[in-house]
Amino acid sequence: MSITEANTDTERKTISPYDEWATKFLMKVLKLTIKKFRSTDKSITEPAASSSTLEVWNGRYSAVRNLLGLLQMSLEETESKWKDRISLLPDSLLCHILSFLTTKEAVCTSVLSSRWRGLWKWVPSLDLVSSDFPSDKVCVDFINEFLLNFKTLSEFKLCIIEQDDSDKDASLYEPCLDKVTKHRIQHIEVVCYKDTEIPLTLPVCEALVSLKLYSVKLNDFESLSLPCLKVMCLEHVIFPHNAVLDTPRLEHLTLTGCQSESFMIIKRMSEHVKVDIEVVFEPKDYDFSERNIIYYLINNFSAVKDMTLSWYTLGLIYCLQGMNPLPKFRNLTRLRATTWLEYSFELLPFVLESCPNLRHLTLKLVKGNNLEAVVNSFSKVLSFCLVSSLEYVDIESPITEKAREEEVVRYFLGNATSLKKLVLRLNVSDGEKHDLEVLKQRFDSPRRSSLCQFDVFLVVLTPDKMKEL
Repeated sequence: MSITEANTDTERKTISPYDEWATKFLMKVLKLTIKKFRSTDKSITEPAASSSTLEVWNGRYSAVRNLLGLLQMSLEETESKWKDRISLLPDSLLCHILSFLTTKEAVCTSVLSSRWRGLWKWVPSLDLVSSDFPSDKVCVDFINEFLLNFKTLSEFKLCIIEQDDSDKDASLYEPCLDKVTKHRIQHIEVVCYKDTEIPLTLPVCEALVSLKLYSVKLNDFESLSLPCLKVMCLEHVIFPHNAVLDTPRLEHLTLTGCQSESFMIIKRMSEHVKVDIEVVFEPKDYDFSERNIIYYLINNFSAVKDMTLSWYTLGLIYCLQGMNPLPKFRNLTRLRATTWLEYSFELLPFVLESCPNLRHLTLKLVKGNNLEAVVNSFSKVLSFCLVSSLEYVDIESPITEKAREEEVVRYFLGNATSLKKLVLRLNVSDGEKHDLEVLKQRFDSPRRSSLCQFDVFLVVLTPDKMKEL
């Protein structure tokens, strides 16, 4: 029976102050849900998202938006015609709406009416923050109790925050996390803000689609198959020794600040995988095994088409090139890289030489502190991609006294034979005045490609942006 048909058979009743408050409260919660959903779920706007993913999320958004319209109509009706449409909605729809909230927010909806009381228990997701509980033990007991009474869990998020009176050892959470991973779970996110990493065992998770870990120590495993995994974000994660991952559908991989005695090997990834690497490593000159670790890590991704390299990773690779040269990324067509402006004369030719088929380059130049450049001009030997494939270059840079950023711009304009567009984004402080036309004339130079378009933009640095730099 449709909602319209159900409403026909429902007795009209006079709106009460409590019902009006409950409905308005629900609308506020739902609006916050939509706002949060649209701002945090990047799969809607991410160009690489598959059409099926977009259809799923657009369908979810439409369902929530339609429900908001339904509730708005019920408030706008006259007092005599008002009907309790909320209680007529099926449990499956209400649980679906609650799944966009944190568990704490979902529990709060129990006060709306008896219809909502306990409904949050049927939502197949847990989104918890340990500081919302009196202690870590209470948080762990809550998770265990939830898992005991709910057999299906599709999404699990846990943020463990250090508190003054909390247990310093995060291993308290290990047993309950083991229980979580044994469900046919699709999304796991564990963030630990304690002094020690939280141990975690990953079993064979056939249904796992997204894995996001922060400050986690993965327990030992030799080989692990994750056949459905599409997103893996690992930040400050300690890997087990000689671990092998098989992820044939992996579409996005982020490694930030990760450490290991030997980085894990990834056997398979999607053809369209995006890789973002920022490793933290301090190799010793006498330890050849450590140098090999970095080489094998980078060699994992020699077949990818889209890659992001941090300034630390790039500098580390360059320093170790004498021992293990950078592999050829023959399939790489899009690269985003950050490097010190002072060392760009050395690093850029070195990187471009390893990417013979590169088409898109996004380059962020950062001014170092008290760094002396070893090389003061670019090599006369041009990399293959410069004279064959490079079509789009996007450079972000500060304006410096030595004008090294000008040399970088001229390097691409004067040598890239297939260049179609170069965009220069100059960082300026709030309140600085610059004439764009004057700046464009200052940076412009003879172009090797007659089709090349050159644009200059000013990027005003906010305090938060300056902290990132």
